[in-house]
Amino acid sequence: MTVEHRFVDYIPDNIEDGILYISLNFGTVIHNCACGCGNEVNTPLSPTAWKMIYNGESVTLKPSIGNWSFNCKSHYWITNNKIEWSSTWSDEKIKRIRNSEDNERIEYYENKKSTPSITKNSNDEISKTKSNKKRWRFLKYIFG
Repeated sequence: MTVEHRFVDYIPDNIEDGILYISLNFGTVIHNCACGCGNEVNTPLSPTAWKMIYNGESVTLKPSIGNWSFNCKSHYWITNNKIEWSSTWSDEKIKRIRNSEDNERIEYYENKKSTPSITKNSNDEISKTKSNKKRWRFLKYIFG
């Protein structure tokens, strides 16, 4: 299944199936759930939420889209305007991932408030260390 992307200033009242509405002004991407249930999916773009890659032709959203609050509990990736279905997650796994993401958000904003001014080389090393810690923590939560 493929989706079309549209860059918009405002999100329209009527969201059409198969279309990603991208509002850079509001930092969000909205679409109807890929499973067809009709639920509207909001993927906010931010350092602690989704990232969007636009290569001039297609859009990729990262990480995956897990609609855990919907009855369908659909889980998929949007990569180069294509829906790639992912595995179903247990309620326990969803809870672990949500807790992990909450902790990462808190840590990100706490670090952002207290980050001292440092040189570029030191900053690169700190970023690598934090990224590696986050990766390992995330993998530990996923795989136990």
